[in-house]
Amino acid sequence: MPDFVMVVVGCGGGPTEDDVSAYLVKCHGTRWSEGTLALEAGSGLGALTRLIGNEPTLFNDDDVQSSKTLLSSPGAGLSERATKVYSGIRSFIITHGHLDHVMSLVVAAGSQGGPTKYIYGLERTIQTLETLFNGFIWPKLAARVGELAPTFFYRYIPVAPAEKYLVVAPNISARAFPISHGSNDQSADGTYESSAWFLRNDQTAQEFLFFGDVEPDSISLHPRTRAVWKHAAGKIRRKKLNTIFLECSWRNGRKDKELYGHLSPPHVLDEMRNLATEVVLAAREQPPPPSRFSFLWNLLGYGTPQPEVTLTNRELQGALQGVRLVVIHCKATSETLPDGKSIAEVISGEIRELVKGSGLGLEVMAAKQGLTIGHVFCINCISQLRKVACPTCNWVPIIPQPSNLACVTRLYPERGEDETTRLKEDNKRLQSTVRSLEVSAKSFEENLRDKVKECEKLKGELKKLKGEQARSLSSSSSASQLEAMLQLIDLDDDDPDVQCVGFQPIVSALHSDHIS
Repeated sequence: MPDFVMVVVGCGGGPTEDDVSAYLVKCHGTRWSEGTLALEAGSGLGALTRLIGNEPTLFNDDDVQSSKTLLSSPGAGLSERATKVYSGIRSFIITHGHLDHVMSLVVAAGSQGGPTKYIYGLERTIQTLETLFNGFIWPKLAARVGELAPTFFYRYIPVAPAEKYLVVAPNISARAFPISHGSNDQSADGTYESSAWFLRNDQTAQEFLFFGDVEPDSISLHPRTRAVWKHAAGKIRRKKLNTIFLECSWRNGRKDKELYGHLSPPHVLDEMRNLATEVVLAAREQPPPPSRFSFLWNLLGYGTPQPEVTLTNRELQGALQGVRLVVIHCKATSETLPDGKSIAEVISGEIRELVKGSGLGLEVMAAKQGLTIGHVFCINCISQLRKVACPTCNWVPIIPQPSNLACVTRLYPERGEDETTRLKEDNKRLQSTVRSLEVSAKSFEENLRDKVKECEKLKGELKKLKGEQARSLSSSSSASQLEAMLQLIDLDDDDPDVQCVGFQPIVSALHSDHIS
């Protein structure tokens, strides 16, 4: 996700309340203080205070060239610094209204500084939030855009499903798709609506896909995830999308009737196969026309929904190569986990094994509270225009300096000293390769210079030879023969080279009266 920087404030699915869905996002190269986008709002000030205490430079603008702005100033207290970070949020995107996704949004309402904050969500999500800010559960501290309200109120902005991209933060636009999050007897269609969001960097047109809670299409009363995959497939083919955040709440072995609107590893594999199928089919289909011709396109039958196609494993091989799946919303358990791993590491490992056997080519990683996802540059690297070596991305680093290794260790602490040692070895190999390339380039430049001199020498000898040939023919050739001869040797009587002493007899002969 090189075009965004994301800090994971919380990524669990409960039951602990200090690590639930909350992600702070900005465009790469912009400052946190210029406007932060919050994806979900489960964990908030409490988690931020603890994370900044553990890593004081967490919200430094390391990716901004020549940046000296620190959103969380080391001189302030932890609570003050956390409040400053939270106050920098410009907008919230809420996938659905369950408490583990909106808890801090509610509790912190009206107490934060900064400009008016906007809440984006599908209409059903906004309606759910309105029942929370109803004056009984919590004071009415939010209102729809257009309603009279104080400036410190949240402002609701309902988003229509699959509507065009809306600007939600500086240089970030978003588009929402409805998805199903299990059954709900109180809704008209019997399902609880959640949402998936495409987030786009408006400067680079690169995107990532973020899912709220979702149930498998295979057991849903109203399967809607396939529509998201259809939309994502074309972007993956065009290399515009390579990161997907998808929930997986349960481990292997969970019964379908006990999923409660969530995914388990086998169902994640099914969904990834559905995505891979859409990517393969997108490569075979005729590209869609401009939107203004959509009516004619549908009239001709090209817009008619096609039945879902099942492809073989062989046809899906490598279809998701270069795509990264970030596993989120893993529910904590009281059982003892192997090797002291977290539940997220266990579940992502189970998914990784299933994906490896499928041959889809998908990369799987687990989100972790406090993790920074994206490409973060240290100031020393920026001054030399050199990238940080990110061990989970596809970018190839350019001679990472020793200072970069500290950045990588901070970004990926779970990789430990082994990863740092590997990066140091890679650093030595890269520097050796660059030195070899510099020697080869210098040798090539010297050889090229010699070749140029040799060519100039040959050109001079050729021009001299042509002049001698012309003088030998001038005394006996007719005007027409001389003109043909000039064309043959590719010279023009207006050419300065023809005016030289060697060619002057030819020019004079062409214009003299005694030559017929």
